[in-house]
Amino acid sequence: MRKWETLTDLAELIIARSRTGKPVTLTPDTAFLVGLKLMTADAKPSHHDIIAEICDSKCTQPCVPCTFKANAIVRLYGQGRNATSNAQ
Repeated sequence: MRKWETLTDLAELIIARSRTGKPVTLTPDTAFLVGLKLMTADAKPSHHDIIAEICDSKCTQPCVPCTFKANAIVRLYGQGRNATSNAQ
């Protein structure tokens, strides 16, 4: 019987059990889901990738409006300044 409804519920259950030192046993389906989520957790687009995707003009150099939009998107993904400085 499944004890969780959402991924947040599942995460809270896993965290609560780990904090008390109890083991966590997952069904194969749940383990597959958790594995997929872990694989994609840090898969974030780079600043350069975002600019290339959103630029309607397909500029050869990043244009200012698209750079500003990409900066906002990068901040939403939580990458901060590192992603913007690495992509330039």
